[in-house]
Amino acid sequence: MSTAARSWWGRSSRHLRLGLTGAAAVCLLWPSLLACQATAAAAVAGQQQARAALAATIQALGGQAWLNIHTRRDRVRMAAFFQGDPTGEIADAIVSAEIPGKERIDLDKAKVVQIFSGSSGWEITYKGKKSLSAENLKDHLRWEKYSLRAVLGRWAGDPATVVLDEGAEQVERRLAEKFTLMDAANDAVTLEVDAASHLPLRLSFEWRDPRFHDRNVDAVEFDNYHRIDGIATPFTVTRTHNGEIVAQQFVLRAEYNIALPKNLFDPDYAAAHLK
Repeated sequence: MSTAARSWWGRSSRHLRLGLTGAAAVCLLWPSLLACQATAAAAVAGQQQARAALAATIQALGGQAWLNIHTRRDRVRMAAFFQGDPTGEIADAIVSAEIPGKERIDLDKAKVVQIFSGSSGWEITYKGKKSLSAENLKDHLRWEKYSLRAVLGRWAGDPATVVLDEGAEQVERRLAEKFTLMDAANDAVTLEVDAASHLPLRLSFEWRDPRFHDRNVDAVEFDNYHRIDGIATPFTVTRTHNGEIVAQQFVLRAEYNIALPKNLFDPDYAAAHLK
């Protein structure tokens, strides 16, 4: 979202959340009551249309099957990047997740395990367990906060969330519909979906560095969808930071709603059993 757009959101989102009541308050500034009522009605209609479009995206992903995913296990291939260029480093991994809030990454060859549980995170090697750095943990929690599941699973269904239809644009040579969502805390995210399939193509958000206060834009792009148990699964996921690719993941196999070992997300158990 541009600085100008973010400024507009800050001024107007409170009125939009109040619906017709809030719009009526704004209408006091208009010389014509009829014009005011038409504007308020158009704002409400625009919100309804934008929410209907997001509902179509959820349906394209798999509807209730996608919303009700409680566990997931992926076998993936990860590619590393530096300053937007591939480093040549490739790693195979198994990524397991219990939704919400738990994730484990097992790197096959390096014998390294990372576990995230709630607001904590650890790295386990043959040397034992250690807490992840504050920077790595903040980055993970930031991506969790602005993840596709959070945006479509919680934000889109919250009446306090304002949804703005920003029209059509091109994403990787595909015609996309662009939406900006702002929650009750004035946090914003931009979602671009394929105009034909309604599947997500890109999700992005802004945040400020706490030390230098400069603006950063993180984005994730989704491509190469396959249906697994009725759920549309992107087999190529690319993350960018300020326009540069920082990581790319290729899904080799995906499984949903499987039984995971009860100790899978226990860092002490992992440290005791890592071979």
